[in-house]
Amino acid sequence: MRRVLVLQSASPDVARWQQRCMASVRDWAEGRGFAYRLLGDELFEQVPQWYMAKVRGRMPIAADLGRLQWAKRILHEGFDWVLWLDADVLVFAPAAFTPNLGQDCVFGQEHWVQPKAPGSKQWRVRKNIHNAFAGFPDHCVVLPFLTDLILRMMRRVDPDHIAPQMMGPKLLSSLHSLASFEHLPEVGGLSPEVLTDIAGDQPASGALDALCLHQSRPLVAANLCGSLFDALGDDTREAEQRMERVMNRLLGCFGGLSHPGDLGP
Repeated sequence: MRRVLVLQSASPDVARWQQRCMASVRDWAEGRGFAYRLLGDELFEQVPQWYMAKVRGRMPIAADLGRLQWAKRILHEGFDWVLWLDADVLVFAPAAFTPNLGQDCVFGQEHWVQPKAPGSKQWRVRKNIHNAFAGFPDHCVVLPFLTDLILRMMRRVDPDHIAPQMMGPKLLSSLHSLASFEHLPEVGGLSPEVLTDIAGDQPASGALDALCLHQSRPLVAANLCGSLFDALGDDTREAEQRMERVMNRLLGCFGGLSHPGDLGP
């Protein structure tokens, strides 16, 4: 039987909605018979100081490297697979989330929905490979390659021109066009416009419809994109309430989300 460990990282004072996300991942892991490990700031203990200096406090970019270093470390402990999930990923249809753990690494795939112009009800949908979900098997050749590539890129880049997703989805999507990574479209990412539609407290904009139209498989887990949290409301309390509403409705999609009608009440 293969030994699988699910890995996450978060600070102790994360918001309640993120605690619910992490609990959904932990419960899913336990239900699958996987080990589970939660890291705090030790996620960054192997990240070189020169890298941290260039990041200038943009910790998601440091985490892009830290998760790879920890995956390698855990595989050396004797596990057969390491699965990383961001702390703001909600597993809302756990019974339907059955990733095929074969011989190759695997990543999530998102359909990122944005208006074509400010205020427009026409939508642009970008397909990206993302690392909010990432899985690496023992003896994975991609894991050391990605680690080395990120270090090389960071050495060369101007710290004033480091894009937020440069070492994550932007890099993976670029490599995917050449390497065709294994990926899971059922583990996606929800843009602020899609989250607003799911919350259901405003007239539907069509963003959720655009997402569902492009999904090749029902969503069973999704990155709720905590880094864009402020876009959900005018203040923290309002945003938290809306995020709770989003999560409650997603958790009603027992078989996954493929149509707006799948959402809970």
